[in-house]
Amino acid sequence: MNLSRLWRTVKYLSAEQWFYRFVCRGERARMGMFPAATRKRIDRAADALPVPDVCRPELRKIAEAVLLLQHTVHGYDPSGVRVGKFSLLNQDFDFGSVENIFWRGEFHEGNNPLRRMNLAYMGYVVPLLAEGKEGDLDIVCQILDGLEDQNPWSAPGVFRDVWNAYTASHRLTNLLSGLALFRQAGASSSEEAEARILDHTRLCAAFIRANLERDLQYNHLLKNYVALTVFSAAVGGLPASFGFLPKALRKSVAQNILPDGGHAERCPMYHVLSILDFEVLCASGVFDDELSNLLAKTKADMEGALPVMSHPDGEVALFNDSWIGEAPPADQIVDLAGTAETVRLRDAGYVRLGRGGDAVIFDCGLCGPDDNPGHAHADFLSIEASVNRHRLIVDPAIPTYTAGELRNVSRSAASHNGPHLSGVEPIEFWKSFRVGRRGRAAELRSDDLAEFAPIWCAGRHDGYAHIGVETRRYIALWPGESLLICDLMQGNFATESASSFLIPQAWDIKESGPLSFSQEGVTITVEALIGELSRPDNDGYWPRFGVEMPAHKISVSPVQNGDQRFVALWLSWSDVATPLEPEALSGLFDRLSAC
Repeated sequence: MNLSRLWRTVKYLSAEQWFYRFVCRGERARMGMFPAATRKRIDRAADALPVPDVCRPELRKIAEAVLLLQHTVHGYDPSGVRVGKFSLLNQDFDFGSVENIFWRGEFHEGNNPLRRMNLAYMGYVVPLLAEGKEGDLDIVCQILDGLEDQNPWSAPGVFRDVWNAYTASHRLTNLLSGLALFRQAGASSSEEAEARILDHTRLCAAFIRANLERDLQYNHLLKNYVALTVFSAAVGGLPASFGFLPKALRKSVAQNILPDGGHAERCPMYHVLSILDFEVLCASGVFDDELSNLLAKTKADMEGALPVMSHPDGEVALFNDSWIGEAPPADQIVDLAGTAETVRLRDAGYVRLGRGGDAVIFDCGLCGPDDNPGHAHADFLSIEASVNRHRLIVDPAIPTYTAGELRNVSRSAASHNGPHLSGVEPIEFWKSFRVGRRGRAAELRSDDLAEFAPIWCAGRHDGYAHIGVETRRYIALWPGESLLICDLMQGNFATESASSFLIPQAWDIKESGPLSFSQEGVTITVEALIGELSRPDNDGYWPRFGVEMPAHKISVSPVQNGDQRFVALWLSWSDVATPLEPEALSGLFDRLSAC
């Protein structure tokens, strides 16, 4: 074990996280050592909980938000579920029947249990039961029987995946929502099957209550609280053992949601998922007016922040651990049509420039909260860009959560659309979600930079400060015409540097003349005003989890003058677009250096 790296990782943990790392991990170890006693204890707690009423109007309203999510994840045709076919994070699994589901099998997930967890979330039962077809309750019961039979609490690893509190939180919410939709569809209900499912939700609620993820906190702990809130809505109020929830939820809201409405973990995908969580919390009807108003205001703030992280195609940017298909498109949550030309999230560290079908989204904030940056990537000063509603510059997104080379490469600075040094990382990544040393980025706002373009933004980061280098970037957009990207590195250089960009291969390369890309009648001409532009290499990106799509990768090598390195890249898609004159460009870099 690298003790110095370990210290650089854990020194940011709060006293509460330190305390609960021992408490929660000790409890999980105890459960593994004494599974029978643990099950008896949780069963007693479950028996003490009220039986949910799936006809309650609050639960039906909750179920609408859950159905929107599960239609996105699992589609609108649940027929495959009836015969044991599932799509889990873009991989298909055919068990032949629901009775033959092999819960402890190989799910092509390496050392991360995410696909097994997704199967155990049981999100697919929501669109299934929403159809209101007789017999589907029995299918859900058969799935539950297999889950419980094959995942006894004595099974190795069971508390890491199927009986993880985060997994149980999803499962509770999905089962209750599915039952509410089933009743709403007017289906004839089997009392025995419904009682079986409700007993499992009580077991989940008791398990979550006893295993709150206070060691991880953030989105995991919030998800625990959301699940307990859903259960409370289904029983018409907070059970006695859930009396802690209002105070805990206030604290979790402050931890997860920044003052500007951005999500603390800086993942646009999780931002959308959290909006749905707050919709569930607001619909529950179990909190007093003060907390209800706080939840409603927070949800409104998050909805106001979402356009800053969204493209003209209606989907979010893919910074940090984000991908498409895990959350509803942004334009299904908020109206993006009226987004201003320049919008920013000062706390979250995102800026969006755009008009019509052209947009640039700039990441100039922290990589995540210091005490839980597990979803961070080294995307400081990185951008995503769209032209005419087509994504032009894309983030690499997520190939895997499994620890190893692919996870490391996908999180590295060289894989993102920002300036980077060769062989040096601005963030020290290890394992799947660990972060040791980490740099910090911030937006640069100076009137001295305002005269060069109609809409612009700039930022800096100190991720290379440990080797004596500082990095700055300036972005300018002329909507309908062109984009300028200027990078400045200053310091004592001991390695090469470059500014690289990923462009989907949906953009065809023009084989001769100046470098250009075309798609559906739009042609983008690319020129290095300062620096040496490479010919495109073949690369890839993963806009959907684990699904690689081909991409072109272009790089610009800088020009060095003393202790400064300069790159200026010009992309244009209009005959009237004119790059800055060399004198103006020189003045821009002078001012960028002085900021």
